[in-house]
Amino acid sequence: MPEHLAVDANEHPIIETPSPKPLHIRFARQVSNFLSPITISIPGVLLVAFYRAQNLASALFYACLTLFFLSLGPMLYIIIGVRLGKFSDMGISRRRERIGPFLFSFASVLAGLIVLILFNAPKNLQTLLIITALSCIVMMVITLWWKISIHASSIAGTTTFLTALYGVIMLPAFLLVVLVSWSRVVLERHTVAQVVAGALLGITLTSAILFIRGV
Repeated sequence: MPEHLAVDANEHPIIETPSPKPLHIRFARQVSNFLSPITISIPGVLLVAFYRAQNLASALFYACLTLFFLSLGPMLYIIIGVRLGKFSDMGISRRRERIGPFLFSFASVLAGLIVLILFNAPKNLQTLLIITALSCIVMMVITLWWKISIHASSIAGTTTFLTALYGVIMLPAFLLVVLVSWSRVVLERHTVAQVVAGALLGITLTSAILFIRGV
């Protein structure tokens, strides 16, 4: 008998309504979904593309081109994988399932970088894809042994990049790094160590590449 069914004294089935999740759990789930890597990539790429852009139409074109390889391709790969039963969920919660998405994302981002170079796209967008490609490699290797947080790394790296461009006005955005990290721990997707490591990796790797590229 399903868990949500019970039987009364007269052996009539009684449907038990599942108790609602606590408010902080529901809030954490909304935070985790709303500030997922794919979601934050949209405003992140747009802000990078529009930074000191001379031609807004051209900036929008390059932003869309970047998002196609950075987010749309990998997202479709995961959606298809979930539908085919290869992945447990859209968040790829199981560590052993993450290697394929990492490899596909790396290949997609690398292809996008080549296209941006051929189109002579803005340096900042090329740098963004370089950071993402290197992050894919590093996190894939770590994932072989340990489930480092992609959510924390992604939002920390994005915030670091935008702070380098726009200055101290973006510093309050680092509070979102804390919020996302909290949500992943509350949802038991990661430990505190895993979200801290993810955030530090995102900040360190992004800062290093920005320095090397002179951004």
